[in-house]
Amino acid sequence: MSTPVAAETMTPHPKAQEANRYSADDHHYASSRPYDPLENNEQPFLPVFHRRRADPAPLGFLALGSGLWAISIVAMGTDNLTSLEASTATSLCYCAVAFLIAGIWEFPTGNSWGAAFFTSLSGLFFSTVYTLSPWSEVSTSYTDANEFSHAVFIVLFVLTVAAHRSSGGLLCALFFVDMFLLMISIYYYTENSSCLTAAGAFGIIAAFVSWYAALSTLLNEHNSVFRLPVLLDLSPKTTTA
Repeated sequence: MSTPVAAETMTPHPKAQEANRYSADDHHYASSRPYDPLENNEQPFLPVFHRRRADPAPLGFLALGSGLWAISIVAMGTDNLTSLEASTATSLCYCAVAFLIAGIWEFPTGNSWGAAFFTSLSGLFFSTVYTLSPWSEVSTSYTDANEFSHAVFIVLFVLTVAAHRSSGGLLCALFFVDMFLLMISIYYYTENSSCLTAAGAFGIIAAFVSWYAALSTLLNEHNSVFRLPVLLDLSPKTTTA
């Protein structure tokens, strides 16, 4: 599942193409030289990926799915869970850290959207955990918790609009995340418990779509006998004269 990637603005010189054939923009190492499994046996237990740098997007999508799942089961009241503090360990120790790593490594790949998306999620998860921590006393300064959910919703909505030329699968995941945040905002306005339950349902769907995105990105023609569709490729196509 692809994330938005900025288009090339200049055509490199033919000699520069040869010199930079293993650059960060050349995602598939196999495109520039024949596939030889014998030279990739340093990690026999792991799948082989032909990239100069590892793709950080699967890590970010896995963290997104896990974080949404942990928060959504609390929102739905599963096993009588009522406090978001139950999800702080997953949100901080896994999600926030994984988002930060994925976002930082999206910068050298040239993916501005992925860098902004994952680093923003890292900051949002860090701030959420810090706010919920009893020793921080930040929550006592909020007269309306809806203020924070509005800020998160606006950031995710902007990123959703910016991803309109990526893939249907990514837009689907972002849509359900936006609905998750919108239902939480409505809950704080109306205090209707059904809105919180609906938020949990949207969050669980978004979690599964995020896990699907991670798996579809991890599977390629070199390490899998099958591929998962991106559910609609909306990326710009290169046309030849």
